[in-house]
Amino acid sequence: MIVSDYDVRIALINAVLRDVATRQDVLELRNGISSVQNELKSYVDQRIGEVSKRIEDVDSRINDVNSRINDLNSRIADLNSLVRASLVAIVVMLATTILVPLLLKLFA
Repeated sequence: MIVSDYDVRIALINAVLRDVATRQDVLELRNGISSVQNELKSYVDQRIGEVSKRIEDVDSRINDVNSRINDLNSRIADLNSLVRASLVAIVVMLATTILVPLLLKLFA
């Protein structure tokens, strides 16, 4: 017993009790933290859902671009085949245009 006077002890105890957290204070703090934690979790889940949707949209656009590129590749391949066939036809036509008169002069 540091202080023997009853009134001084009560005053000292009351002064100390103002700085001490009670069980009720701890429970209220815990409930408040839990509430904030739930709100934060809900917010993060919502934002993750929005980001996932945006990623799906980007994936869809990328797939669309890939399909367009594949279509262009097939068109280029078709055009390449047409150019090759035309080149062969031109070479054959030139050869026959030049060779036929020469052959006619040789055999005539």
